[in-house]
Amino acid sequence: MEIGHFKISGHSTKRNWAVYIFVATPKNESDKIILYVGKVGDNRAGCNPVISRVGNHFSYNKIHSQIRNAIPDTENYDYEYFYCHFDKYETEKELWESGREKTNELERELNRIVQKNMDETTAKFLNPYGGHHVSKADNQCRSELLTEEEKSMLEKLCAKAL
Repeated sequence: MEIGHFKISGHSTKRNWAVYIFVATPKNESDKIILYVGKVGDNRAGCNPVISRVGNHFSYNKIHSQIRNAIPDTENYDYEYFYCHFDKYETEKELWESGREKTNELERELNRIVQKNMDETTAKFLNPYGGHHVSKADNQCRSELLTEEEKSMLEKLCAKAL
């Protein structure tokens, strides 16, 4: 038996659009660190706080538990979750759609940044973004969704996590 403890920041309970990097560090130093990039806010509807998303990663529901699906022996790793909120989640259809599109692009851009900066000899990336089937028109629209300030924040988030 043991007594466990962890602290939850009030900041992590906000209902805002956010992207994150999940870092799983193995207790066995010969194993690779595992990285996962994600977002909060579903492609259909809803947006839970980042703290809810963390818990879902360890769920026994295979749809939500990408970390547990990849690491069946979860207790043999320690975890860090690096995230950044961007915009307030809105339920009005037009605002929701624009927030969802922007957050999807934030996630893709963060994924590309992590791929560019990670060390493949010490880390395994669970969900690298390929972007192989994207039209030029879609690429153009997506390139206009993020500001330089937002891209800079993603770079900082990656630097902090890696």
